[in-house]
Amino acid sequence: MVSPKKYIITQRGAMEDKSGLFTPPLRGLTKYEIVLLISRRARSLNQMRIDLQKKYRVHLIEKVKPTIVSLKEYFNDEFKPTYEPKEEQ
Repeated sequence: MVSPKKYIITQRGAMEDKSGLFTPPLRGLTKYEIVLLISRRARSLNQMRIDLQKKYRVHLIEKVKPTIVSLKEYFNDEFKPTYEPKEEQ
């Protein structure tokens, strides 16, 4: 069985075939800051779901996990970082 091709997204947003490697678009942030940004967005999405459940007293079925939604939003540049990196002196 042939394994599917794996791509990386360069800083310019282009996808390149690099078997086994993945580099997210950095947009001036470190990888650690990107993880913080995406996890913070996932927690806010999950909290919105919980608030809606409490408000309308219904159980919302989660078809896509908040982490996946926030990753897609980051890669498609649909939300801007609210995390401001500290400037080095």
